Amino acid sequence: MQEICRKLKPKDVEDLSALNALYRPGPIDGGMVDEFIQRHLGKKSVRYLVPEMKEILSNTYGIMVYQEQIMQLAQKLAGFNMGEADLMRHAMGKKKREEMVIHEAKFISGAVERGIRKEKAEKIFSLMAKFSEYGFPRSHSVAYAYLAFQTAYLKAYFPEHFYAAVLSSEAQDAAKVFKYAKELRAQRIELLPPDVNESYSGFTPLAGAIRYGLAAIKGLGQATVNAIMAARNQGPFRSFFDFAERIEQGALNKKSFENLVSAGAFDSLKPDSRALHEWRAALDNSIDPALARAQRAKRERVNGQTGLFAISGDAPHVEELPPIAKPWTESEMLAAEKAALGFYITGHPLGKYVDLLLSLKTAKSIELSGLNSGTRISIGGIISDLQPRTTKKGDRFALLRLEDEGGGTKCVLWPETYRKHSALLQNELAVLITGRLELSEDNAPTVIVDQVQHLDDILRNGELVVLRLPSSDDPEGLFDMVLHVMNSHPGNCDVALECLIDTGTLVRVKVNSALRVDRSGSLESACKQLGCTLRIESSGHNYVR
Repeated sequence: MQEICRKLKPKDVEDLSALNALYRPGPIDGGMVDEFIQRHLGKKSVRYLVPEMKEILSNTYGIMVYQEQIMQLAQKLAGFNMGEADLMRHAMGKKKREEMVIHEAKFISGAVERGIRKEKAEKIFSLMAKFSEYGFPRSHSVAYAYLAFQTAYLKAYFPEHFYAAVLSSEAQDAAKVFKYAKELRAQRIELLPPDVNESYSGFTPLAGAIRYGLAAIKGLGQATVNAIMAARNQGPFRSFFDFAERIEQGALNKKSFENLVSAGAFDSLKPDSRALHEWRAALDNSIDPALARAQRAKRERVNGQTGLFAISGDAPHVEELPPIAKPWTESEMLAAEKAALGFYITGHPLGKYVDLLLSLKTAKSIELSGLNSGTRISIGGIISDLQPRTTKKGDRFALLRLEDEGGGTKCVLWPETYRKHSALLQNELAVLITGRLELSEDNAPTVIVDQVQHLDDILRNGELVVLRLPSSDDPEGLFDMVLHVMNSHPGNCDVALECLIDTGTLVRVKVNSALRVDRSGSLESACKQLGCTLRIESSGHNYVR
């Protein structure tokens, strides 16, 4: 439809209405769309079998497009009344041959009586019968066209408001929210995480951004959303515990609290000094204490117990910070976010593998439909919707969806491949899949998998651990200690040693590949105790530890 609109260059709603009516298999296969465009642009002349047809068909350039036009022609050319014209239209549309014979005779007789030659009357009826098979009601088509024009105008000139409305209407369908989120990125409109102090039930338009709606968070019912907004009417929430204490009792349970945390709804309360994954982990760890404090505060209010400052109604508020918890990893934080929202919004688990995937020249999900069926490809992504199954013979195989930043790809592991790689398959893992691409008209692109590799393993195998040795009065003893540390941390990463010699020259020595190490916090700590600086070189980037 977009391509046809570009060709037609519509000037008004009438043009859009005609396209709506013609954009169906019958008119498209019959070449009517191209004919309409050529006449609209003046590249083909418009002719009428009889002059009387111009009044009815001029707005569609002589082409019968609407059911109403068929009825009007019967009335004007053959003297049918409204009821007779409608019966004829119905008989034509339903291909009722016996009834059409009667209507044809009446039409030709009436047309001849009004001065139209019999041969032309027969031809006109034949054209009417042909076009009526896929004629569309003009009343419907104009309404659709007007609505399309309004939404297109909003999308072009007020995109934040347009997408906020669309997302709000599809809030319970995570797949559609994800689809429109991709469109937002293409238009450089930021989709912001939900926020207990800024979000409303639906999505909220902002300048260059849209704020995620609270009702779109999984497990958060409308009653809970209403309770949050009602409490917020008394003033913004000042802390995590303040939020818990002010929400109406019974409106918020632990699961709702967990989903709010995972969705990032409390991120705006985060101190600048704390990393996001540490903050969310700390909040998650503090849900039970927060709920307990909230219940205690509500009991005190019910019992009339007040603090020293509550008499004046101006009780000071201390910004409590949740206790330090073991931070989530980036992957854990994003996995929890996806579980709460249905997709990733703060980032994507593939973010840290961008350079690796570029170096491996992997395909992307959005590119697959443009490749040839049978092409052998490698594609990186996150495993989701893993479904182990059993064939009729009792052999195990698996289906899964591999998600990257642009979408998802269906993957199939037949029994032999599944036996080799089943231990590597787990939802939310980042993997590189290699296999044969299958394309068909009826199905989405599918990869028949023959190899699976964890991206972390590939990344580690391609990394070089560089140890800068400190100056030492006992270099031989230092080398012995470094060798001991390396032997104590075996792994997949090659090692290089660097040191400054007396002339001030930096010397690098590549260690024998038999002495590979595991890049870990334990190795880093052991090296620092020896005074060594550890640096990781990978994909053209250096990382100093």
